[in-house]
This record gives sequence, structure tokens and C-alpha cells, in this order.
Amino acid sequence: MITFSPVHTPTQMRHGAAFSARQYPRQAFANLIDPVLNIDWFEMSGPTFPPHPHAGFSAVTYLFADSPNGFINRDSLGVVQDILPGGLHWSRASRGLKHEETPIPDAGAVHGLQIFINLPAANQDDPAAAFPVPAGLVQRRSGAGWESRIAVDGTALGDAADALPSPVRIEEIALDGTAPHRIAVREGWGGIIIVLEGAVAIDGMPLEMTQAIGFAADRDDQIDIAPGSGPARLAIISGAQLNQPVFSFGPLMLASAAALDEARQRVADLTL
Repeated sequence: MITFSPVHTPTQMRHGAAFSARQYPRQAFANLIDPVLNIDWFEMSGPTFPPHPHAGFSAVTYLFADSPNGFINRDSLGVVQDILPGGLHWSRASRGLKHEETPIPDAGAVHGLQIFINLPAANQDDPAAAFPVPAGLVQRRSGAGWESRIAVDGTALGDAADALPSPVRIEEIALDGTAPHRIAVREGWGGIIIVLEGAVAIDGMPLEMTQAIGFAADRDDQIDIAPGSGPARLAIISGAQLNQPVFSFGPLMLASAAALDEARQRVADLTL
């Protein structure tokens, strides 16, 4: 059986002149979206956030294929990586990582999702790591009335096998409005569906553009998605639920108060 959260309608927030986002925090979904911690559907046109630390979770930057521009990511691991439209960058902060993402200069705004995904408590003390998934490695599938892009599926991340300690799926689905669609949900998984364009009914519940719903399954099951009066586009982020506490201090999220205190001390010494 699948349990659904209330439908969440986000408000638009701004940070400075160059960044705006719609926010989807786990608290708005009765915590059903575990292992997802938070999602920002953002637009960024210039440098906004200075280098900052993360610890205890994975920060995932997913750029829409139609984003006008890409990011330059640099971090305390010494990685400098371009994240181009249609691609994804997975930053597994674990013990601690400092990073900065800025739009490629003079090339327009960046559109995408910033996704925070929790890590199992046993892996929050692992060394930090970062993995790119360029657009060419994103899986493409299609069927009657739908097409999808699957950036992450299971524990394999791009060409880095078994990079993730717990399985996750990140998928973007486009519906042409001619047929319903059905997605499988595994036992013990939770996640979130965000309507990026158009309108749909999810198991009979209507959602419009920007709205989202959380879900969790206690057995293998399916979610029925009926398109509205025209095309629609959805983002679906899900994974195996971790069922563990979250102690947070800004962008540090650990499974215990003691681990959070230790992480705060470690990240203070990180530099780019």
C-alpha cells in the first residue's frame, strides 16, 4: 500500500538579486519523502552563495535539459567540474565537504533542482566524494504517451559503479497528454513527485504546476498518473527509506547530536 502526504504548494523565495527558488522541505510531506531531505527548484543567474560546507548527506544538482546555462562546481576535494544542461553532479559530503557552484559566466541563468538526500548513519563518517553524471549518461526510456530521463537508478551513479551506499532513483517524465502512466514503487521506499509543467492527477488527486506530493510504500505497489488536458512534465525523486533521526545545523545534517557536533568542528578547517 502507498501512503500519500498532503499536496504541497510552495512559495517563491529569493536570495539576493540572482537566485530564486521554490522549496520542498521534508516537513511539508509528513516526512514520507525519506531519504529526501529537501529540494529547491531554482533559477540562478549569478554568483550567490559563497563557499560553504556540507556534511552527513548528498547534495545533488540536477540541471534541466532546457536550462540556458550550466554551473561551475569546485570543492575542497580539488574537483573543478562543469555541470552542463541535462547533467547531474552528486556531492556525497559524508564527513564533510566545502563547495561552491556558480553559473558559467556570461551564458545566462541556470535552471534545475538542488536535492538533498540523506545518507545512512553508518556512511555519514565515510570520506567525502563527488561524481558527475553528464547528459550523455542519463538513461532515456519511452512508451505510449511518455518519455523519461533517468539520471540515477539504484546504487550505480553514471559510470561509477556502487558509488551510493543506499539506492536512489531520480527521474524526469514527460507526458504528451494522450495516455495515463504508471510508476512502480518498491517496498520500503519513499519519495516526492513535483509537477514541473502542466497538470496531472496522482491516484485521483489533482496537482498543478509547482505542486508536489510525497509518498511511501509498505509493499511493492504502483502509482497511477493521469495527465490533465495537455502535456505535463514531472520530477520523481525516491529512495530506500532510512528511518533515522536528522540533527541539523544549516547545511550539516547528521543522525545524532554528537555526530553533528563533530562535523561542525571538522568542516571549520575545510578550504577550497
